[in-house]
Amino acid sequence: LSHPYLFADDGALLFENICRKTYLSIKIEMLTIIKWLRANKLSLNIDKTKILVFDNAQFSVKIKLIDNYAIKECKIYKYLGLMVDNRLKFDFHTDYIKKKIHKRIGAMYRGSSLLPIKYRKMFANSLVLPHFDYLDTIYGRASKTKLHELDILYKKVAKIALGVEKTESSINVYRDMKWLPLHLRRQVHLSSYMFKILKGESPSNFINKFNYISGGSRDGASCNLYTPRSKNLKNFYYLGAKVWNSVPSELRNLSDAKVFSKNYKNELLESAIGDSNYTVNNAFDYVYKLKL
Repeated sequence: LSHPYLFADDGALLFENICRKTYLSIKIEMLTIIKWLRANKLSLNIDKTKILVFDNAQFSVKIKLIDNYAIKECKIYKYLGLMVDNRLKFDFHTDYIKKKIHKRIGAMYRGSSLLPIKYRKMFANSLVLPHFDYLDTIYGRASKTKLHELDILYKKVAKIALGVEKTESSINVYRDMKWLPLHLRRQVHLSSYMFKILKGESPSNFINKFNYISGGSRDGASCNLYTPRSKNLKNFYYLGAKVWNSVPSELRNLSDAKVFSKNYKNELLESAIGDSNYTVNNAFDYVYKLKL
C-alpha cells in the first residue's frame, strides 16, 4: 500500500494513490503500524504524526483510527530539515532559510569591526554557507522570485565577510571569496549528484533511470543523456539530464566525485569571471554553459 522511508528515528510512508473520501489505504497501514508498536511495547508520537497530501485541496481532514489515535492533515511539514508543502513549491523552505540567514547576518554585522577578514570569511563559510547548500538540489525548484531573494542574502553575506561596499561588483566579490554565484553553486551540486548516479554511487532507486542518446547524432556522439518531457520542467529526471548534458566531456570521464565537483566549480567560476556577458539567472531550469 505504501513505500516506507526510514532515517534514524524519523519515518515516512509514501502513498502513490489515496482516496480522499475514505483514506482507506492510510487507515490500513496506520492500524498495522499501531498494532506492531503495541506488540513491541512502543508508542506512536501522535503529535508529530501528520498527513501531507500533494494536491491543491484547500481543506484539511482529521483521520480517526482506534482508541484516541487521530491523525491531522497539514499543508506544510518539516521533514529532515526540509519544509515540504502540499504543492511542492518550496516557498516556505526558502523563507525558512532566509530567517536563519538573517540571524547570522546580524551576528556578522555586529562582529565585523572586531574580527579580521580571515575570521569573517571563516564564519561565512562554516556557519552561513551550509544553510544555502543543504538540500539545494531539491528546493532549487522554487520560484525565480524566491531564489532571487536568497541570492540577495548570499551577496550580502559575501560583502560583509570581505568588508566591501554594498555597491561592489558581485562577480569581484565571488572571485575574492572563491564562491560561485548561487545559481551556479546549485548547478554544481546537481551535476555532482548526477555524476554519482551515473557512476553507480547513488541510492538504488536512481539506478537505470537515465538513458544515453543512441544513434549518429551530435548528442549521441557526445554521450549526452536523453532528456524526458516535463510539463512544468521541474521533474528531477528532466533537470538532471539537462544539467549533465552541459558538463564538458573531460569532466564526465573523471572517476572521483570530489575531484569532479572541485574542477567543475573552478571552471565555472573562471568562466563567469571572464565572461563579459555573464548575468545571474535564478530560474530553476536555467543551465549556464562554460565559455570554452
